[in-house]
Amino acid sequence: MTEFILKHRNALLLLCLLFTLAASWFFTNRRLTEAAATVSLPVEPVSAPVASYLDAFRARQEEAYRSDMAALQALCDQENLSSATREDAAAQLRRMVDTRQTQLALEGALAQSGVSPCVAVISPGSVTVVTEKASLSDGESALVMTLAQAHAGVEPSGVRVMTAGELK
Repeated sequence: MTEFILKHRNALLLLCLLFTLAASWFFTNRRLTEAAATVSLPVEPVSAPVASYLDAFRARQEEAYRSDMAALQALCDQENLSSATREDAAAQLRRMVDTRQTQLALEGALAQSGVSPCVAVISPGSVTVVTEKASLSDGESALVMTLAQAHAGVEPSGVRVMTAGELK
């Protein structure tokens, strides 16, 4: 037996290599086929957007944000100003960008919850969430407070939720 193995060693190694390649191809192909079968893209019909007070507020907030960003960027770009003024403008610009990113992350997290549609407003030490829902359950309120603390670092005492029932 050992004589046979020694005589046909290269052929046996080739067979072993071919078997390994075939098994690898088979299992990879099966895994990719299963993965491709489970992928489904969400398709939603496009309808005309419904204008609401939240959409109008969000548009005004976005316009103010862009205006403030442009003004601060102009200050940062002016070389005739003192370096302290430009550094202060750059620091304020960084704070605005950080706050905006935090706000978008919080709104994104809230969009996945039952509180949606909503708008979040973040200021130092507080978060205000305005939602179109008439009222929130205790669980939804706890979720808003948890998400505000996780994303903005604001304690529950600094979180305010305004519902459509309070706005009317």
